[in-house]
Amino acid sequence: MFLPKIDVFKDLRQDAVDDISKIAIEERHDKGATLFSAGDPAENFYVLVEGRVGLAIGDVAAIHYTVSKIGESFGWSSVVGRPAYSASAECLEPTRLLRIPRDQLERVFDNHARSGRQFFRRLALALGDRWLDLQRSMMAQMSEQGAASYGTGQILGGKED
Repeated sequence: MFLPKIDVFKDLRQDAVDDISKIAIEERHDKGATLFSAGDPAENFYVLVEGRVGLAIGDVAAIHYTVSKIGESFGWSSVVGRPAYSASAECLEPTRLLRIPRDQLERVFDNHARSGRQFFRRLALALGDRWLDLQRSMMAQMSEQGAASYGTGQILGGKED
């Protein structure tokens, strides 16, 4: 079974994993398919099985993060209490994923509280790791561009006027 190998589902009790397996829906999507848009109701949590998904925040169509690792999760808004997705998700190539309905996942964790706590601990670690990756990426871009740090008035990697 694939689920116990996914970081956010590691170390969950087998009965909880079995219940999650029952509600997980495997889907295939073509390149260019939109899984959800920012502002849509956050109803599903996703796990990548194969392919790549671009996540974009805001009105600009730029990809801010690419979900590309097998077992990587996204659609976190659905499980952290946000009523709507904060980003848009688009398949960058043919993609296979697991879609897990939020309301059903909540019921599983209502019945398996210890596994629910473990899931949210691992989710918090994944959120932290992604935030650090994004921060490193932004700092590298700023450094390459010699961008100003307007919060402090310092110039990063550039010359002062």
